Amino acid sequence: MTHQRNSRRFVFLAAFLLIAALGASAQSQWDINLTIPYYAGVQSNSGNLGTFTDYLFLMPNVKWSYYFGTETLHFGPGLQLWTLIFESALYPTLSLESNLGDFVLNASFGGGAFLFFGLVNDGAFESVFLPELSVAYRLGKRKIFSVGTGVMFLIAPGTADLDEFAFIGSAFARWTF
Repeated sequence: MTHQRNSRRFVFLAAFLLIAALGASAQSQWDINLTIPYYAGVQSNSGNLGTFTDYLFLMPNVKWSYYFGTETLHFGPGLQLWTLIFESALYPTLSLESNLGDFVLNASFGGGAFLFFGLVNDGAFESVFLPELSVAYRLGKRKIFSVGTGVMFLIAPGTADLDEFAFIGSAFARWTF
């Protein structure tokens, strides 16, 4: 019993140290976003149905990415967490990011597996994907704060034609560490 307990402790300690080392790496990046959706719509075979939102509300999200490549152009896997306080969703992403002076261009593709927690605690493997495109302008001396705009698409190829998708335009404030 003691040997099994020590093995568990070793595995836990090794996993903790690996996560800490990855987090301290220069290639690891955390983005904390305060996002405000301002336009939503659906593209279907019958046309584009979209409108500016009547109400503005904050949708916080956090994204962790582990990037490979140069400072100018890097890509890698990560996790993204969206929360509406009462319900949150965590899902994997692949991101491509380019730093062009004070501008940051980002393209990411996430989804396929979701972990929901809050009022509903559930995990789901769904063929729902969330591609995103954004552009941000970095401010300040340290360049950790930026403002920008972007669009997120919701694509569910199992339930609709690939020509049909939903989209949300948003503005955001971002802190990058």
